[in-house]
Amino acid sequence: MEVRKKAPTASMATLALTLALAFTANAHADGADGETTRSLPPETQATVEDIAHSLMQVRDDDTELSCDKAVANARSGLETMIEVGQKNTDDGYMKRSDFEPMAAQLRGAIEEITPEDCATATDDKLAFYRCMSSDYNHVTACAAMRRFYPKP
Repeated sequence: MEVRKKAPTASMATLALTLALAFTANAHADGADGETTRSLPPETQATVEDIAHSLMQVRDDDTELSCDKAVANARSGLETMIEVGQKNTDDGYMKRSDFEPMAAQLRGAIEEITPEDCATATDDKLAFYRCMSSDYNHVTACAAMRRFYPKP
């Protein structure tokens, strides 16, 4: 199986940052808002960054469309991101003021990703759902590669 490598564009990087916040622990110093976060040891931060990079790789790009599977995979991935982000926030690795807007965007995306939306999808959105039909792809990779950005 070939791993497709694509240089990230600015828009891909923005999406990756927004979606991957739940997977990364931000090391903030005391902020103007009074929130502080815990820092990760450098080797742990490097591992987190490696995982985030790995999640941005599409591993199976020619899967047959299955709307039920695509919707389930995409929604599950987004729900997991919210859960991980909540845990990172609760454990002090992410500011609540950073987490809440990101979680709201992810929840909005969950609502938009439906079997009906998949069945009527065209172009990049159809390619997103086809990408999500594979159990080997992560929602961040499919969204970035297919330039499909759920509405916040």
